[in-house]
Amino acid sequence: MQNRWNDGDAALCRSDLELRAYTSRLIGLDTDLVLHGGGNTSVKSLHRDRFGVEHEAIWVKASGYDLGQMWTEGFTGLQLNPLLQLAQLDHLSDADMVNEVNCARFDSNAANPSIEAIVHAVIPFKFVDHTHANAVLTISNSAPAMFKEIYGDDVLVLPYVKPGFDLALQFRDVVERGLLEQYTAIILQHHGVFTYAENARTAYDRMIDVVERAEAALASKVGAAVRPVLAAQNSVEIALARKAVSDACGKAVLSLPAGCVEPGQVHAMAEQARHGTLTPEHVIHNKPFPAIIGERPAEAIATFASAYESYVDLHNNPHLTMMPAAPHWALFETGHVRSFGVNFKRATISRDVTEATTEALRCAAELGSWQGLSSDDLRDLEYWELEQDKLKKQKPDADLAGKIAIVSGAATGIGHACAHVLRERGAVVVGLDINPIILSSMSEADFQGIVVDLTDEVLVTAALAHVVESFGGLDIVVSNAGIFETGQTVETMENAVWDAALAVNLTSHRMLIKHAIPFLRHGIDPAIVFIGSRNVAAPGGGASAYSVSKAGLTQLMRVLALELAGEGITVNAVHPDAVFDTNLWTPEALKKSADRYGLSIAQYKTRNLLGCEVTSRDVGLAVAAFVDGTLSRTTGAQMPVDGGNDRVI
Repeated sequence: MQNRWNDGDAALCRSDLELRAYTSRLIGLDTDLVLHGGGNTSVKSLHRDRFGVEHEAIWVKASGYDLGQMWTEGFTGLQLNPLLQLAQLDHLSDADMVNEVNCARFDSNAANPSIEAIVHAVIPFKFVDHTHANAVLTISNSAPAMFKEIYGDDVLVLPYVKPGFDLALQFRDVVERGLLEQYTAIILQHHGVFTYAENARTAYDRMIDVVERAEAALASKVGAAVRPVLAAQNSVEIALARKAVSDACGKAVLSLPAGCVEPGQVHAMAEQARHGTLTPEHVIHNKPFPAIIGERPAEAIATFASAYESYVDLHNNPHLTMMPAAPHWALFETGHVRSFGVNFKRATISRDVTEATTEALRCAAELGSWQGLSSDDLRDLEYWELEQDKLKKQKPDADLAGKIAIVSGAATGIGHACAHVLRERGAVVVGLDINPIILSSMSEADFQGIVVDLTDEVLVTAALAHVVESFGGLDIVVSNAGIFETGQTVETMENAVWDAALAVNLTSHRMLIKHAIPFLRHGIDPAIVFIGSRNVAAPGGGASAYSVSKAGLTQLMRVLALELAGEGITVNAVHPDAVFDTNLWTPEALKKSADRYGLSIAQYKTRNLLGCEVTSRDVGLAVAAFVDGTLSRTTGAQMPVDGGNDRVI
């Protein structure tokens, strides 16, 4: 456990709140302390209102903010006294608690503070840190007797109570009994760690010390993890599993690799996992237990759904509306582990929680047992009205959320525009191009570029396997790669020019689709879109290789539409013309072409029936219509994106 405190950085903080934000960020940067919003921090100070009156105040981490990324904007300022008065009540409903705490905000537009705001208020110290440290939770869930051995009388260990007002009452009792001053920290069974002090560094140092000692104890008992070396997981099996989970969820999901375990330990670990999550909030991210997936993924997901329905127990809880009975993570009998999520963020959270969970379960197996929260406690949290309210307020999914797309020839121009449009609509997009610039133009976790020669079958199959391994499957292929050379008649053209045009503009597309089909057939609303050309309907002299290859590509599209319709895969083509915002059209080339027609460059760009300029993005929007549900009942179609061309019409 690294202590990240830096005197120089701390000295730059100009207020209590900035110092609070500084140490909060130190905590949030360590995923072994907090994962994706887990944990919270606070500081007590003074607030001067617009009338110059000073109030005792507390700033508490706001709900939805990430400790590792936020600064002072991630805290909500509250009047301290009303919170202390609330803590003197013996009962307060969840809804009333949220309302009363929000009424104590200095700014009515501020974000909702953490549900543990009253807990932070009750602790009579200036700085309070709360984390869900993995090492402490691992011991809490598997060998709590070790705490005495590790900490002696330095740390107070309290039994689990539900977060929120119940936890505030527990802390009120501890404070009234004068226990806080006797200990440097408090460990909440199955929940996490609290440290507190009058200055930020002491509270932070104590947190690091508590967790460091827990990590050292675990290391001495179970040793470092050694990840088994497994054969690569079958890509089609990954796609099948993701399809089964998507069907159970009722929408497309992504599936990310989340580590691996010894194949012989899969069933034992899954059984351990049924005895509680690492920390309570993980049930929100990952449901109460994983699926086990073998050779028949659909049956495995049906088994999970049955177990989940029994866990929710609607007969005894008729007021509940059950969430989709689909797993958020799964152990495969091969030893591979994967997460699932309706978008990249949710799948990433699930992956990170899964990796922390499997490591904790590994340690627990060495220590002898695992016992987290009961099913009743987990269900109360998963279906807690406060969590349900958060879900209701979430924005609707984007049109292509959970979808996985490949765009060939995506480094620049039309391909790059198509990739961006698909990403805007929520898809994870992988671009394929021989141009190495794609590594910088598509360089994010959910917007990746791969350098690949699309005429090399080995490289194409490897790229497709990488996409499926990385994200779970394949739903959309935009086949765009192409080259264009003009000015050579059929009589004068070198054979190499003809061969290269057909290799890139036609044969490479067939090869890409050939190897994509085994994954597309397990995709969600799978679709293929070819980028053709106006030259298909209206060829021009001096461009025979390009025109013939694009005509062949269009015929390939029509044949594929016939062959794949029975599997629910739509296949269509978009025919652009006069798209000048690409690298192909340099200022010199534009001027030369415009001069040939006796036009200005502006006139040349708009020489279509609508008198408009056609952009790469216009082509991307047409592609999106074929894959986002707008034209879901269309296949084998050709759509011009040319502003209206009299020769085509």
